[in-house]
Amino acid sequence: MGNRPKLLAISASLRNARWGSQDLPDSLRTLSSKEELFSFLKTESELHLENFLKAGRKSGESFLEIYKKLKRNTGKKGLSNSEVALAAALWAAYHNYNIDIGHVSLCEYFPASRKPRKLDELKNRMLASQGILVSSPVYFGDRSSVAQSLLNFISRDAELRAHLKGKVYAGISVGAKRNGGQETTLIYQMLDYLRCDLLGVGNDTDTTSQYGGTGHAGDVGSMYKDSYGLETSMGTGRRIGDLICKLNSGKRLNDSLKVLFLILQDRNNEALRRTEDMFRCFEGEIEPTVIDITKKNIRRCLACDFCPSFIDKDEVYRCVISSDDFRGLHTILLSADVIVPVMLSVKDTEKLITNYQVFLERTRYLRRGDYVLSNLLINPLIFEEVGYGENYSLRLITSFVRHNTVIGKPIIAYLHNGSIINENDVHRDLETCIANGKAITVARYAEVDDIVKYNPIGYVLSANKEEEDQRLKKRKEAIKSRHQRLLDERERRLEDDIEQSTWFSGRTRQSQITSTKRVQAI
Repeated sequence: MGNRPKLLAISASLRNARWGSQDLPDSLRTLSSKEELFSFLKTESELHLENFLKAGRKSGESFLEIYKKLKRNTGKKGLSNSEVALAAALWAAYHNYNIDIGHVSLCEYFPASRKPRKLDELKNRMLASQGILVSSPVYFGDRSSVAQSLLNFISRDAELRAHLKGKVYAGISVGAKRNGGQETTLIYQMLDYLRCDLLGVGNDTDTTSQYGGTGHAGDVGSMYKDSYGLETSMGTGRRIGDLICKLNSGKRLNDSLKVLFLILQDRNNEALRRTEDMFRCFEGEIEPTVIDITKKNIRRCLACDFCPSFIDKDEVYRCVISSDDFRGLHTILLSADVIVPVMLSVKDTEKLITNYQVFLERTRYLRRGDYVLSNLLINPLIFEEVGYGENYSLRLITSFVRHNTVIGKPIIAYLHNGSIINENDVHRDLETCIANGKAITVARYAEVDDIVKYNPIGYVLSANKEEEDQRLKKRKEAIKSRHQRLLDERERRLEDDIEQSTWFSGRTRQSQITSTKRVQAI
């Protein structure tokens, strides 16, 4: 049996209490319940606050003097706010998926002096991991300089970049206010790790599938009080733990990858033509479908409080709007392994046609219908005129990650005088997209016992309606149908890969382009 996949938790704060030892993961392994976890986090937070008081906070010493005294501690007790959120996520990943867990404190490698040290040790820790979970305090709506140093380190090391390619990233941010920049921090950081060729995920569906863990801690030792932040952090741990397990299933895809290209914004069919030219190079590897969304009649989302309009099988279109073309897109969306949203971003917008925002709005019923697109790979493709930054790569990943999907590195083809000036980069990124798509498709079918459920936080009327539907057993029937469909697809499309680890099949969870298909009209 192969080795368990390893998740490395990385704390990106200079005020960490824990350093290079494995004491934190070892302690987390002994906690058998969420109640024990919360008690542990409270105790460790209070220890950290006590350390601050003893180091001079109580007597009014300068923070510089306090910091110098704190550095003399052993690094084996207490937890900072960022570490509390990270520990909650790490515990959830271990407790639910029995994976190997590790922890590093970046201030040990990138100290306040800004002179890096022991980088070979840090590199080896990362080379041994299949996923990285990064927790950072918020600085002006962005991650810490320590987190930035880690990204610089990764980007400059070819061996590390090669190892992390196709591995999984998730993030946690802790701010002094409830809306203190946590989401922007997570979004920017996810984009950074996508550029390093990792795959990105947010928190899981129990906490409504957002961008990651969002902690609120306004003072030393206060993060443990933020129950919602801890829940989103645990949801992030579960999400990344689940995916790295499934990526180690020991299976492989035995047919072509089904890639759906959605032309969301175009001018005179330029994006359409360029897209078709690109995937011809991958004939035999993918089964492409191209949908020109700009030619479709799509009405705006009404934001119904009872979305979706009724509970039924995934295959049934369930939006209240039935008088446009979205009904015809429904089945096509469900049949894809990879969705590639395609945008043309150019300065001359006179003949530009866009259905970008209205299309994304209308996918709302798919999200609220128990995350129909769960674990699909989303890989944006942007044809962008040099110097015209509409940030569509950023906007697309922030929208689609909320469908509980896996996000791949946005592919940006830079246009100058009508030509793509980075063709080699684009081709390489498409190759990576296909390789990731195959791996994620296998992961999607590897284990289908757990079907995710939309939790209507903030929608009281929807919650009442869902309770009624539950009584009528409609949701139970729909979930059973999705489960059987995924089982059938797994049997048909996956086979054993003798070169892969067999750990997945033996693990016990601790808790429960062959031909171009152009769609002209629907």
